[in-house]
Amino acid sequence: MRWHSYTRRRLSARRERLARRAYSTRRIASQARVVALAMATTGVLGAGLAIAGPVGSASGYDLPVSFQHIKNINDSRVPCESDGADYTVRGHLTGPRSALAGPKEAEITLYLYGFDAGEWNWRFTVVPGYNFPAEMAAKGHMSLTIDMLGYGASGYPNGFQSCIGSQAAVTHQIVQRLRNHEYTVDKAGVAPISFQKVVLVGHDVGGAVAQIEAYSYKDIDALVVMTFADQGFTPFVEEIFANRSLVCAQGGEDAKPGGPGGYILFGPPDTEFREKLFFNAEEAVIDATLAQRERNPCGYLSSVLTVLAVDQARVPEVQVPVLLIYGEEDPVLTRQGQDEQQSHFSGSSDKTTVRLANTGHFPMLERTVPVLRKVVSAWLCRRALVAIPCT
Repeated sequence: MRWHSYTRRRLSARRERLARRAYSTRRIASQARVVALAMATTGVLGAGLAIAGPVGSASGYDLPVSFQHIKNINDSRVPCESDGADYTVRGHLTGPRSALAGPKEAEITLYLYGFDAGEWNWRFTVVPGYNFPAEMAAKGHMSLTIDMLGYGASGYPNGFQSCIGSQAAVTHQIVQRLRNHEYTVDKAGVAPISFQKVVLVGHDVGGAVAQIEAYSYKDIDALVVMTFADQGFTPFVEEIFANRSLVCAQGGEDAKPGGPGGYILFGPPDTEFREKLFFNAEEAVIDATLAQRERNPCGYLSSVLTVLAVDQARVPEVQVPVLLIYGEEDPVLTRQGQDEQQSHFSGSSDKTTVRLANTGHFPMLERTVPVLRKVVSAWLCRRALVAIPCT
């Protein structure tokens, strides 16, 4: 009965989505209310927020970087398997060009992603207007997007030797490298700089990684968690988890042709992915997302239940500012599950929850992404977590 009720709700939502695919006056007003609420919460209502110019222009830069000899260990609070070997993690440093000419210490935001994604989840260049770090650079923010271990251009351990806890340990090493300028800028004549403050943003299961990093190492200055909670999973995602766990129990699949084994595509088949996980997205964006889907380490699935148990005890240890963001049309989490998440951060005196209207599970890839950028930028600016003064 619960599943039938949930299915009826999703079909109803789908009809509503198709009926209002174009921007309507009501949607714009709804988005404006979300922005106004977020701005009022952060105290920067009315702050100027420019549109980003092209990456690499006079106003911004985009540099390939690599973090070499990153150890796939797990000394986080969440026990799970890792191989202890050395790997290289690659990504891009994006920000306002003026920040390079300033003091050699700055603030930076490190972006993590969830299942079936890669660095492209944030650094989305196929369709104009969705390159999150480039757009944030125009607002004064420096960003690091990476291919996490086991994805894209970074190293690939066996999928059963990479888990959510070990990804938090890898993230911790990157945070420390950023603070101590111990990374390589893969462009001649450009030296790495150190970052005095580091903000961690995690989407989907990347939100779990970010939380674990925050309470295990206590070395970041703020935490943003998008579309993740430690409870309230819907039957839709519970069924996916059960089915994918069976595939991993049989050995999983190769990460990519010729790559190591023990990997799995987590999300549903493309047709269902398109219809359920997106609510208000351009068809071209959905097409590009489906074409870029990546497999995930099976160690993620085997460590999920441990993560949820440990989080209950350890998330209250997080003391830095926390921002939680959810799409109101996300089929992965119930509203009650979202509501409960903020209460877990009892150790933080600065915590905010924002919900984005007309938005599904991928807020950075939907038409409402300008609202998301404004919310995040305003929240960071209010806390002086920005590379150059907010305009």
